[in-house]
Amino acid sequence: MTEKGPTVAAGRIQLVGESSAVSRLELFLDLIFVFAFITVSGTAASDLTVASLLHGVVLLVLLWTCWLSYAWLGNVVRVDRGVMPVVIFGLAALILVVGVTLNETFSDKPGGLHGPLVVVVCYLVVRSGALLVATVAVWRDPAARRTYPRVWVPLLAAAPLLLVAGLLPIGTFGADGEAREWVRFALLLAAFLVEYLGIAIIGVGWWRVQSVKHWTERFHLIILVAFGEIIISAGTGQGVGWASPVTWGVVGGAVLSMLLVGVLWWTYFDIARFSAEDALEQASGVARARLARDAYTFLHLPMIVGLILLSLGLKHTFNNVAFQSVRSEPALGLFALYGGVALYLIALIAFERRTIGIWGRGPLVGLVLVLALAPVAARTPVVAQLGLLAAAVVSLVLLDRTVFRVRHRALHRAIEPVTERSTGVTPKELFLDLVFVYAFIQVTELMTAQPGWRGLLQGLAVLVLLWWAWCSYAWLGSSFRTENALARLLLLGAAAGILVIAIAVPAVFIDLPGGLPGPLVFVTCYGLVRALNFVAFWTVARKDRLFRGQLVRLAASAAVALALLYAAAILSPSSDDPQAFEPIRAALWAAAIIVELGSGYLLNARHWPVRSAEHWADRFGLIILVALGGAIVSTGASVSNRAVSVPVVVASVLSLVVVAMLWWVYFDVDATAGQRGVQRLHDGRRSRLALEAYTYSHLPMIVGVVLVALGLRKTVAEVERVAGPVGWWDMSHLTLYGGVIVFLLADQAFWWRIQHRVRGLRLVAIVALVGLTAVTTTVSRLAGLAVLAGALCAFALAEAVGTRQLRHAAHDPLVPESSAPPQR
Repeated sequence: MTEKGPTVAAGRIQLVGESSAVSRLELFLDLIFVFAFITVSGTAASDLTVASLLHGVVLLVLLWTCWLSYAWLGNVVRVDRGVMPVVIFGLAALILVVGVTLNETFSDKPGGLHGPLVVVVCYLVVRSGALLVATVAVWRDPAARRTYPRVWVPLLAAAPLLLVAGLLPIGTFGADGEAREWVRFALLLAAFLVEYLGIAIIGVGWWRVQSVKHWTERFHLIILVAFGEIIISAGTGQGVGWASPVTWGVVGGAVLSMLLVGVLWWTYFDIARFSAEDALEQASGVARARLARDAYTFLHLPMIVGLILLSLGLKHTFNNVAFQSVRSEPALGLFALYGGVALYLIALIAFERRTIGIWGRGPLVGLVLVLALAPVAARTPVVAQLGLLAAAVVSLVLLDRTVFRVRHRALHRAIEPVTERSTGVTPKELFLDLVFVYAFIQVTELMTAQPGWRGLLQGLAVLVLLWWAWCSYAWLGSSFRTENALARLLLLGAAAGILVIAIAVPAVFIDLPGGLPGPLVFVTCYGLVRALNFVAFWTVARKDRLFRGQLVRLAASAAVALALLYAAAILSPSSDDPQAFEPIRAALWAAAIIVELGSGYLLNARHWPVRSAEHWADRFGLIILVALGGAIVSTGASVSNRAVSVPVVVASVLSLVVVAMLWWVYFDVDATAGQRGVQRLHDGRRSRLALEAYTYSHLPMIVGVVLVALGLRKTVAEVERVAGPVGWWDMSHLTLYGGVIVFLLADQAFWWRIQHRVRGLRLVAIVALVGLTAVTTTVSRLAGLAVLAGALCAFALAEAVGTRQLRHAAHDPLVPESSAPPQR
């Protein structure tokens, strides 16, 4: 994700170039919206009624408008340069507060701040903040000064309605809270209608799409975020961190859910994404701006609404499968499931029609099948409902490959120039990463549910195996670009395996009655994920004798590790005696982990290529972002169902500051320096550096982030309940500070491996944090969190001043590599 086009400075704000790409800071912002989307679907699913569905749609429009402001802003100014990171982090904190407060948008909970007003005020600040930055950035242009003020008109017209909704007194309509909720709903709906009608009325004469690459990629990523939210919602329907039995129904539901989500992902990222980008490139001036507004600003909204409705339906389905009872109306659950897919397909058809002028035959047939099967599904069990829907959606792909194959292949040939320009991380890799978000969240919840060192070590053991599984797919993507149908199916199978693993995480060390053996489910799915990776490698490299030899070595070590894990699973105790065979099981797990991690040194680095340094560095940078996003989701989820109070808001903001500073530590300089370090080497030396600096050094970074997530979750959840000192052996305090220290140590090891020198300021910060860990045991949780956030900010400021030249060098454009991973 490098800048390839020139930028123009506007004060301390830089304007984007024509070929600017999405920055990592924007990806970080998107992960906060993951939490907000999850809150919307979770709130609606907790009491599924017509009112909750309508409220959820309005909340989605609110979130979409917030997100849209920053998609548009990022196409005007570089949000990762100058003073903009500080501004974006501040506004991100407000978005997090919105996410925490969303469940009080229509009905204020007693005992805290006035929730509706908090949501409205934060929304207005977020929207006006984006407009203000853009206005300041272009104000030197006389033409912009004449046209830009009209951008404020829709927001200023809607603001009075929003403020009335937020300030609606509690005593309005007497004791009839439901009437008050409907009045707020009407006011918010009217405000958003005013905004979107205003956007249509003022036209696009004031705006130009500065970078088509940035604009289209921004929307592609938010679609991926919505797919990630579906995966998390499907899993959380089984229960986040709950040690509930894993039944055949749950496993079947997970597989069908992944099949459904994967095929819907395919419908967007197979042709529609690239065709639309090419159409936008071909347009210019006002025509391009109008196409960007219609196809992306307007038509992507119903896509997002449809996907979130689908996530709500999947959550309802898993609730029924796992717990056999849920407070909801069955017809509404079916409507969310089938209606969400239908709305998504309608929007996709309109999107293709608006951008490339065709009627998508596959989506049209799929839409007809979905609508036709809905009445049939109403009389079947919930898993059968999901199966019928998956069958209808799979028909889209089958039709494109058979009946409509001539047209489908012609469309593929037309977009080949666009696809060949794409050298970074592919959408299917990002899709897999989003499945790991839920897995990381589950690991955090496992450690939360089992406080103490035993639960901590168990969670870390699971995390190491998840990391090694992820690394195996990172190696695959870096060695070969595999964009054929078989590669996508194999990755889809791996994603389904990871989803089942994540669902089984709470039961991985104990065999619960009433379901399948949790340890065996975990190990079997882990083995499946590893096997699919070897199959993918074999299909693309079977003719390379030297590479096959490397693959056989890895497969042998993986088989040994699986045998050890199966032995531990067979010895797993029941819930009546959880301590049985514990020393033996712990030894078997430790041996399996050592075998897996040690297998990296069985490779001959000369025959295990890293063909693209950009792809490799971006791949690991994105998994760091995924882990940080998981920390935000875990932290926000701990308080999203409570009345919003001042301590909760302060703790949530401080938590975001801690996570943002970890982002800064890695992405300010180190990520780019790592890419340059890999890029300047070749052959075996490059592969060895990639193995040691990334595969191994990034593992403790992920461990550190998960520990921070655990500490933040417990700290924020108990910030109001426990007011006294935390004490010396408080687990949340130790994991919070310890996680930051582990992350900094791992980042220091990464820096030493790529630069062969130590950064003294980092060592000073680590020593200072060790001292603060002891000092802050005498203060409250909130005070300890504030001290940590303040210390990290001071460290970041000192490093920003001390490494100014290094940062300027890191921000220089990277030289493109001549060889990307070969297509197979």
